[in-house]
Formats: sequence, structure tokens, C-alpha cells
Amino acid sequence: MLSRFERSTPEAEGVSSKGLKACLDRLCKLAGDDQMNSFMVLRHGKVIHENYWRPYNAELPHKLFSLSKSFTSTAVGLAISEGLFGLDDHVTDLFADKMPAVISDHLKEMTVRHLLTMSCGQKMCYARQMMVDNIQDWQKGFFEQEIPFKPGTTFVYNSLGTYMLSALVTRKTGLNLVDYLMPRLFEPLGIARPVWETCPAGISTGGWGLYLRTEDIAKFGELCLRRGNWNGKQLVPAEWIDMATSKQIDNSNHGVLDWAQGYGFQFWCCQPDGVYRGDGAYGQYCIVMPKQDMVIAITSSVGNMQAILTAIWDKLLPAVTDEALPEDAAATAALYEASRNLEMRRPVGFGGCCADLLSGEYAIDDNYYGVKTLRFSFEKHGCNVTLGKTDGTVVTLGFGRDGWRYNAANWYPFEDGPSSAGTMAWTGNGTLTLLLCCVESPFRVQFKCRIKDDGSLEVEAAKNFCFFCAQQWPKLIGQRI
Repeated sequence: MLSRFERSTPEAEGVSSKGLKACLDRLCKLAGDDQMNSFMVLRHGKVIHENYWRPYNAELPHKLFSLSKSFTSTAVGLAISEGLFGLDDHVTDLFADKMPAVISDHLKEMTVRHLLTMSCGQKMCYARQMMVDNIQDWQKGFFEQEIPFKPGTTFVYNSLGTYMLSALVTRKTGLNLVDYLMPRLFEPLGIARPVWETCPAGISTGGWGLYLRTEDIAKFGELCLRRGNWNGKQLVPAEWIDMATSKQIDNSNHGVLDWAQGYGFQFWCCQPDGVYRGDGAYGQYCIVMPKQDMVIAITSSVGNMQAILTAIWDKLLPAVTDEALPEDAAATAALYEASRNLEMRRPVGFGGCCADLLSGEYAIDDNYYGVKTLRFSFEKHGCNVTLGKTDGTVVTLGFGRDGWRYNAANWYPFEDGPSSAGTMAWTGNGTLTLLLCCVESPFRVQFKCRIKDDGSLEVEAAKNFCFFCAQQWPKLIGQRI
């Protein structure tokens, strides 16, 4: 059964609305193209503030990237508590059938603890290599890599090591992480069955790939804050939460401020004393503040992840008091006004319309994306773009002229989620600018469509962030049919 937190006001829970607004203002002014997707603050187990930047909303799950690791850690803790394996068990025993022909001394020393603390001894993460090289057996591939460091001595961020923890849970239970965690974690927390990406063998990726709603992230944070207890029931051993969320290894070699304060079992220690977090690429956060009795859940689309944390440390933390505050009607109204109409930045148009220039269907030259035809159809409040693919599939994406239009389809569903929202503007010189927001991830793609002097269609596309490809995509060129 799904559940929601009780709602309260900031002052009733001892937080200044002025401070919250100062933090929100800072987050709304992130530099460059960095933007927030959602922001939820809990105090004393109650939601005192939440925002969603349209087209994101409370009901949409969001890709967590490496925030997924903290959930994998929890699964490992549960499996250990059930006696399935031990923290200091050696991987050579646990994965005996996946060992290379020659087992190095360092591999012989590697344990579950080393996988949890990112200190397995490998010099880098090989997850990308597994995917790019289309390796089918990631477990075997992991153990084939060089181990130059003595396990337990050197922190090297390693998402494939987290995948090995997921594989271990599956080995011992016969269940992937979603199936294993449903009765133990997700269902008790009132979280609907989530999507978690898998490897070619069907094992949850562990280090990335989990999709959850913002309030689900907050529920997990609240569970950690209560040391594994949820409404009087101990879901996760308190001792595991204590170990997982405290410093287990020095990571000062990692460099950046809040990524050099120590690392637990798939959780990061933060600059403020006692604060810890799970986090994922492009600004997906579950921040837990035990001394303040607070949890903050964030999804975002940022390159500078430190900027979000700094805004919270600088603006929100000083606004927290030990006792309830008098209600402040003016500050509450100002916070509400700042919150009520937030949205992702849309392309700015000149107000005209050049639909006649682009309307119609185009045959597209051979291209990487497999787009065979493009059709532009315009109406008063936006347009539809229909893509005919070389594999015979047809996808229509809608773009609103004065806002966002939701689509049950996407350009690249494998990477960016199954749905999207689009907005459009005529941005001068007959250029139609389309912005497609992948509403279950931090990704956006901007398309600039124009008719060239020779009458051909040219479509330039750029993505805000990319893991494995260039942000600027190859142009599409086509001729009107």
C-alpha cells in the first residue's frame, strides 16, 4: 500500500521559512544550464517543503544513478543479517566459479567489506568497458581486471564493484534486488514496485539504474535516520545503518569537498558533522542529518553537484532551530510565491510563427539514429513531430508552445526513460527550437530545425549531459517529400 508523509509548516517544525526561501533562491539560480528537478525537506518525520520544476512532478519516478548504491548496501546488510554471507567473507569463496585461471595475491585478499568501501584494489571502474565491449558475463569480467592495490588501502570509486554486491545477493537468494527488497524494504515503506536496470544476465545493476519518486527517496532517508526502524518495526538492523553511514575508509584522494569527507558502505560522509548522504550523477540526493532530525530528497540536472550541497549548508542549516518557531505569515507567503510556479527553463521565442516553412514530411539521409522520415504538424498551441524509424516503428512527440506537452514516448527510451515532455519556440531566422525533457531522468535534448538555402531540412541536436556519447549529436539532413 502506497503511503505519504504528513505535511507540516516550516515554523511548526523549527525551520525558518526565510531560510528555506534563501536556499530555494540559491537552488533556482544554479549556474549555466544546471537546474533542479525536485526538492523535498523533512523535519521530525514531516514534509515541511516540496517543489517540482515542471514538467517534473511528484508521481514520476526518477533515475537515481549512483544513489542506487545505498539501496544495494541495504540489501547486503539484510542478507548478512539473514546469515547468507559475512562482511569479511572472501570473494574467491563466494564467486569460486568466476575466478580467473591465475588468482593474484590481492584477489585472494578481497572481501565483501572491500566491495562496500570502494577499496577492492582495482585502479578504476570497468563498468563502461563491460557495456561498450558488450561483455555478457560481468562477474567474470570484473575478476579479470588488474588489482594493483592491496584491498582495503585505496579508495577508488567503482560502480562495477557495487554490481558485484548485487550479484552476490542474487547468488545467495535466487532473487534480483527488486524481488529481494520488495517484502523487506519497498512494501513496508509504501513504495510501489520500482524499475531497476539489469545486466545481460538479468541481475540488477546495483551501482546504478534504480528509479524512484522523490518521496520514495525521502522515505529511505527517514528509515536511515531512524536507524532502520519504520513505524515501530525494525526493517534493517540498526547496527548495519550505523556502520554503513559512518566513515569506513579515507577518501580524501577523491578531491572535491563533499566527496573527500570519508566513505561508509555505499554512503558518503558530508562536511557538516554527522551528516551523510547517498548520491547519484547529475545531482540525485538523499541527505540525512541526524543531529537536525532532517532528511532532504533531491533530483536534479546538474554538472556541479557541490553547488547544491553548498546551498543547503550555507542557507538551510542555519535556519534550523531546536524548538518550534512562531508562524511568520509574510515569510510563508514569500516562500509559497517563490515555489508555486517553478519550471525548467524553456527556449525563448520571438513570438512569431513560421509553420509554413517547416510543415510537412521529410525523407532523412542515412544517420546513426535510424530516423527515416520526419513530419512536422503544427496547431495553435504547439506541434507534433513524427519520427519514422528504419526498423518500421513510428513515434510521435508533442511540443507545447506555451508550456509542456507530455508524451508516453521518448527519443531513446533505453537511456532516458519511457516518457518525455516537450516545449517549442520560434527562435528567429525561421528556426524552430524544440526542447525534449526526459521526465524520468535529468536529461534534455534541444533540437534546432531550419530550412537551408537549398531547401533541405537541417536538424541540430544537443544533449545537456552524456555518459557514453557526445553532447552535440550529428546533424540530421532531409528533403521534403
